[in-house]
Amino acid sequence: MYIILMRHGEAVPQTEDITNRERGLTPKGMRQARRSSRMLARFLKDHPIRIFTSPYVRTRQTAGILAEECFAEEIHTADELLQPNWQMVRNHLLQEGSPIALVSHHPFLQSYLLTTCSAAVKFDLAGIAVIDYDLKWNQGKLIGYFTSDLRQLKKED
Repeated sequence: MYIILMRHGEAVPQTEDITNRERGLTPKGMRQARRSSRMLARFLKDHPIRIFTSPYVRTRQTAGILAEECFAEEIHTADELLQPNWQMVRNHLLQEGSPIALVSHHPFLQSYLLTTCSAAVKFDLAGIAVIDYDLKWNQGKLIGYFTSDLRQLKKED
């Protein structure tokens, strides 16, 4: 199964009036999320995905864009995506089936990537890592990384 790890796009700065949890995407952040999501949709060739997102506004907005581009029907909010413990995420969110997308924040995504496939990537804003994950063996292989700055996706058939 594929596990897709996606970081949110650029967000408005935190201020006295806007808490970290309430920070929404900037127009640039929306464009970043859309470009990365479109590349992922081409990679997946219209296979449906299940989406889980942290409860923060910027991740929910990013997940909404991802759902539009990848034809996902539902977005589930998961507090598990606000911590670095992969085992908790695995136990509560993963099940055999269609690809699953986890939309979260940089330090947590990097921890999940390291735990699942011993790979390290500094997630760009709206960056997406695709892992081919074996649930029985609890391990995966990083097979793709997309950023909104990537202009064209080339994939061998």
